[in-house]
Amino acid sequence: MADIEILTLRDESFYKTAESVIFKDYKCNCTKGWKDADRFIVYKADESGVTEVFSDEVGGRNLDVLIELSRGYLSEHIVISGGHTVVNLDDRFSVSPEVEKSAKFCIDYIVKSKEQLNIQPDFLMEINDFYMEKNDGYEIDGANQYRKMATSPYIIPESINVYIKQIIKRHSINIRSFYVSEKTMADRFKRYIKTAVDKSTLFNRQGCNLLMNIDEHTFAIIKDNKPTCAAGNAATFRAIRYKVSSNKIFDNYTSHIGVFPLCSRMNVLNGYRAASSFYDKFSLPSLLVFFGKSCFE
Repeated sequence: MADIEILTLRDESFYKTAESVIFKDYKCNCTKGWKDADRFIVYKADESGVTEVFSDEVGGRNLDVLIELSRGYLSEHIVISGGHTVVNLDDRFSVSPEVEKSAKFCIDYIVKSKEQLNIQPDFLMEINDFYMEKNDGYEIDGANQYRKMATSPYIIPESINVYIKQIIKRHSINIRSFYVSEKTMADRFKRYIKTAVDKSTLFNRQGCNLLMNIDEHTFAIIKDNKPTCAAGNAATFRAIRYKVSSNKIFDNYTSHIGVFPLCSRMNVLNGYRAASSFYDKFSLPSLLVFFGKSCFE
């Protein structure tokens, strides 16, 4: 199975007949929602490090700001990721207004980038499937039935499906869309680092936890023997940059824009630091964009 999967657009009739409930009365157990005021914050991330380059209120000028930050910094072979979400197992075809706003922001960027930069990015939805269990998940392994049903394949939410199809028709463009499972990526990162942990000064074992030390940043990459969201982000960045097949590595995208809720900021930034420091010859100039308070509520 590929790391990054095709996200298939659906006919309108699909949502009228397909079963939307995977687990009735499901409640997402992630409690990271952003508690402060909403902001629009952008970081540049590349081989020189991770640096905040813009912070302002959320508003109508945000898209124009991102276009200007992209100009001359990002390559033509680019993907923009957004609509970062936990699948609602009680209604798998719906997303919160903030997730919908994030995805639409990405699609609008694709249109504006083609018009103003003559570059058309692909679109990627990153699925946060760490929190898909019916309870806290600690006694369920990575192959639990709910995660498998929700992501194999992942069904594009109805409102995002409608918006992409409207944009395709209105602007006569073809938007290539994909999705990726962050839990799958996190498990991949855990396996990948297994033989390097005791040889690299980047890692520090603390009981059932494994920390990474990168410059002045220290963060958990394994917690209670499970890979963290930072691990998932690290491997996702690698999957964006490279295609790996039979131990052969091929170029994938050479630059990236990631749009995430503010509550995920440190996990995303630390994930980029982990990827940049650990993976050989890793180079993925990125603009990491944060706004919105949650990927679920």
